[in-house]
Amino acid sequence: MEPVMVDAHLDLAYNARALGRDLTLPLEALRAQDPHPDTPLVSLPSLREAGVAVVFATLFADPRAGGREDWEEEVWAQLHLYEAWEAQGLVRLLREGKDLEGHLARFPQDGVPGLILLLEGAHALASPEALLPLRERGLRLLSLTWATANPYAGGNAEEAPLTEAGRALLEAMAAWEMALDLSHLAEAAAWEALRAFPGPVCATHANLRALVPTPRHLPDGLLLALRERGGVVGLVPYNAFLHPGWRRGMPRLPLAAFLQHKARAEALLGAEGVGLGTDWDGGFGLEAVPLGLDRHRDLRGLGGGGFLGENWLRWLRGWF
Repeated sequence: MEPVMVDAHLDLAYNARALGRDLTLPLEALRAQDPHPDTPLVSLPSLREAGVAVVFATLFADPRAGGREDWEEEVWAQLHLYEAWEAQGLVRLLREGKDLEGHLARFPQDGVPGLILLLEGAHALASPEALLPLRERGLRLLSLTWATANPYAGGNAEEAPLTEAGRALLEAMAAWEMALDLSHLAEAAAWEALRAFPGPVCATHANLRALVPTPRHLPDGLLLALRERGGVVGLVPYNAFLHPGWRRGMPRLPLAAFLQHKARAEALLGAEGVGLGTDWDGGFGLEAVPLGLDRHRDLRGLGGGGFLGENWLRWLRGWF
């Protein structure tokens, strides 16, 4: 039996709504009709074909477009889409630990991907209390920012500290048994959040700042802090996140560029602290991933069972 695969970051509902992609199609059919210049990397059938058992599926509203009411409306629309897919038997929403274990028992027979919901950026929340209705519908992870600063914390593109509202939000997350995703946080805010938040922490989609020196990626110190907290980092097979000189339109990088990040991450966190967080529907397509990768099934050549999924499952079982 092939190892269980977990992808810790996919913007499935956002892609379906913002780009109009019918993710229920087989990947080849989606590529044949997609009007966008970036070749799609993900569809629900392609996840099933690859044996992806668990996905951290985002609720994401672009903070650069609209205002808080628009963002809130978009987040709920995406949640409703995930629930509609579940009603059609296309996915299975995993809201609690018992759901995860039941899903993993059924997955070898039915192959239905299980989704764990992640709110990517708290800018859609009017207050920490606004998190509770989402938590009651199954939300289990939250990243405080997406790139830009918001009332809760600074982001990787807009430095600012963790605010008092951010501390209150972290308190609510801990009370409601949620996990913190450090991805996109400003470095100072990330350190403050680690000190303030007692619950489970991870970075669903980030690479190594030592190899790609931009604020989007994690410095060695934060990676070591993740290790101390028993966290996992999800590495992104995206060329711009693998080599600082790569730009759109350039030739695709070799797989060695990704494996370099993996080796360094494992040296810092241990082999048990590294997994996948592809973000393969996060604003880029096939043209921007390393050679040899065409879809999720190709990721199986990048590592063993721990890296492909067991590390994330072990982390989840510690709190979920």
